[in-house]
Amino acid sequence: MPDERFRKSERLHKRRDFLKVYAEGKRYNLPLFTIFACVSEQPVSRLGITVSRKIGKAVRRNRAKRLIREVFRKNKERLPFPLDLVVSVKEAVREANYWAVEAEFLRFIERVTRDMRERGSTSSHQLALQPKEVPPQSVRCAALGRDVVLPWHTGVTFALSSIAL
Repeated sequence: MPDERFRKSERLHKRRDFLKVYAEGKRYNLPLFTIFACVSEQPVSRLGITVSRKIGKAVRRNRAKRLIREVFRKNKERLPFPLDLVVSVKEAVREANYWAVEAEFLRFIERVTRDMRERGSTSSHQLALQPKEVPPQSVRCAALGRDVVLPWHTGVTFALSSIAL
């Protein structure tokens, strides 16, 4: 059974961590939220959430944060490798339920995985992918200096040679 806890080590706390993700990460615009993602220096994926007052009073803002934390907690094993994520919530999340938020997060995971396969090494914010002989359920992450186990087998194994998305 996968570990579905949301540990303290899986949270972005400090302002400098948020700023690093904004500066070095890639932005993914989705209907309910915008996600900034970059390769994590930690062995686990980490999540940070920003919610403006446009969403509503504290009750609505806290509900949005709870929904996103729950979706991350349940689906973090599906991320292709450890990522630092900052989720910036949009106003559309006010009418969204858990399943809509989860569907958006799963679309994000698909986009990140597709980007990981398709991008070349032309810029510093892209992943350079090179076929590599490693065990079929893991990839070599140069940023972490170790093999990272994939939650599912994609059929193609790549080595990550860039630091950020």
